[in-house]
Amino acid sequence: MTDSGATNLSPSQRERIYRRNFALLLTDGILFMVAMNIIGSTTVIPDFVRHLTNSEVLIGLSGSLFDVGWTLPQLFIARYIIRYERKKWWFVGPNIPVRFVILAFAVLTVLLGKTRPGAILVAFLICYGLAGLGDGIVGVPWADLTGTSLDNRWRARMFGLMTAGTGLIMLGVAPLVGLVLGSAGLEFPNNYALLFGVSGVLFVISIVPALFLHELPGGKRVDKIPSLGEFLPYLGSVLRNDVPFRAMLITRMLTSLFAMAGPFYIGFATVQLRLSSDVAVPNLLAMQTIGSVTGALVYTWLGARNNLLYIRLALCGAALLPISALLAVLVGPLPLYIGFLVSGLTLSNLFLSYQNWVVSYASADQRPIYAGLFNTVAAAISLVAPFIGGTIAQQVGYEALFAVALVMVFSALFVTLRYIPNPRLEVVGEAATGD
Repeated sequence: MTDSGATNLSPSQRERIYRRNFALLLTDGILFMVAMNIIGSTTVIPDFVRHLTNSEVLIGLSGSLFDVGWTLPQLFIARYIIRYERKKWWFVGPNIPVRFVILAFAVLTVLLGKTRPGAILVAFLICYGLAGLGDGIVGVPWADLTGTSLDNRWRARMFGLMTAGTGLIMLGVAPLVGLVLGSAGLEFPNNYALLFGVSGVLFVISIVPALFLHELPGGKRVDKIPSLGEFLPYLGSVLRNDVPFRAMLITRMLTSLFAMAGPFYIGFATVQLRLSSDVAVPNLLAMQTIGSVTGALVYTWLGARNNLLYIRLALCGAALLPISALLAVLVGPLPLYIGFLVSGLTLSNLFLSYQNWVVSYASADQRPIYAGLFNTVAAAISLVAPFIGGTIAQQVGYEALFAVALVMVFSALFVTLRYIPNPRLEVVGEAATGD
């Protein structure tokens, strides 16, 4: 299969465009992912929110809030952008205001000060939620751009190298996070405000590369936005009749239920294993980052050849994270460090590999709808998962939560083994690339 926008181009012309877009999307992705990792949803953010509240539900919500905001609006956006053959400015335009939000929150945190933790918590939930929601608005156009303006080879390489590049940078950043949060650093909340500020600056810079993307057209535009009476039954028919897509959607939902434990590993380390924040946060972040570099290199090679095999192997590795936490109850924090190392190795590209499967599986005309449906339905689970996870952690304990997460990841693995085939693979420019 070749993208419809590239059919009138020679293989060498297509390859030049893919190469240029690869560099631009990779730069944007690394800047964005470094910014996200500096305020990591399983490290810095839950630790920050724990300074503001004792509610395990809110702590769990803090780790999932961006993911909920990112996935929730995508189906509704998909319904509108099918009117357009080109999607670049649907991606670039909303990014311009949205990627200033985290920087604004950093300034707001300093202005509110340590005497107003409740106000900081409200401001965080609003700003972080808006950042996620804004990124969700551009999520479908971004998926379409990666599907039409890169081929399967370049797309898998971009995802893998994006994670590897991010990981290498974070190896240097993680010790600095420890210094900022340590006793010699700024006092709370200015120490966390500094991290949010650095992250915010990177978000703003990441706007630039996408301005220069060379977009190739995707699916054919439609003249009229389908009414809800037409649109919703079509979505229902997709879910009823497309078994592989439905199975991948179920896998994504089960993975979200597995990921609900993510924000609680830091709390488990600081509360139950009695590690200090300036030890637990940078050390676990560093272990996760080291693993992510290796995992990204594996995905760069394997994802371009067999994306589904990578998904299955990643789910096997993901199971080691809750297992390591359960072992840490008995023998101390060492297994947890190993679990974070393996989680970086496997989970760093898992959600990207899901996205890559959907982009590769759907035709150019279907891609916006499939990407939007995939992420928006998953948002429903992402929305309730923090409340489930927080309730289990608060009422029963961390060990019970980690055991439930383990069941979820094994269930996701079963679905991928039993019901999901490899999507059709592109055959592109072999003579030009030597592949």
